[in-house]
Amino acid sequence: MTNKLTTAFRSHCNEYARQVADLLGYSEWRWVGVGDQGDGTYETLELGDWLYLSLSDCQTIIDRLDEWVKRYGSRAAVAEEVESWQEWWLNDDDDPDNTAAVITLWESRRERYLRTYPRLNLEHWLLGCPRDRQPESPHDRLRRLKVMRELITELCQQYRPQRSLWNIIDSLTADIKTAQADCDRLDAELHEQMKHSQAYKDF
Repeated sequence: MTNKLTTAFRSHCNEYARQVADLLGYSEWRWVGVGDQGDGTYETLELGDWLYLSLSDCQTIIDRLDEWVKRYGSRAAVAEEVESWQEWWLNDDDDPDNTAAVITLWESRRERYLRTYPRLNLEHWLLGCPRDRQPESPHDRLRRLKVMRELITELCQQYRPQRSLWNIIDSLTADIKTAQADCDRLDAELHEQMKHSQAYKDF
């Protein structure tokens, strides 16, 4: 038997869904995994056939709607931002060479710190956090090259007859030396700038 708390919760969830659908211009919506009798977990709201929002996303939109309208100028503009955020999430990989996936797969196995640009939740998106991919720094390039070399090394160990792979390792090693020199030069320049700062002199 459904208790009063559950009934109230479902009612609140459905009201959030109704208001979000109204804002975004969807006539139909449903909670994924919730049956006709209302049984299930109210976690993911489906609008149309491509837009999915969590309950917390719905709360972020509706509870602070006045704030978002003030920031973006109109309800329609807020709706556009929500859909832009969804598209940004779906277009996860703007890297044609998929190097981010390579780094994630191989470097995370060593539990190293993964310095990829963070994914933004809806709240941070609406607050205007930067969402463009950062250009690769010399340190990022050095890290990527080392990971790629590790990947090729493991392949060479597994497929030793493919001697041409060792040539790739040699090339990557040479590139790493160049990247390391770039990083060392950049670090030296930054250190020199820091030495001339007032904070460094005071220290």
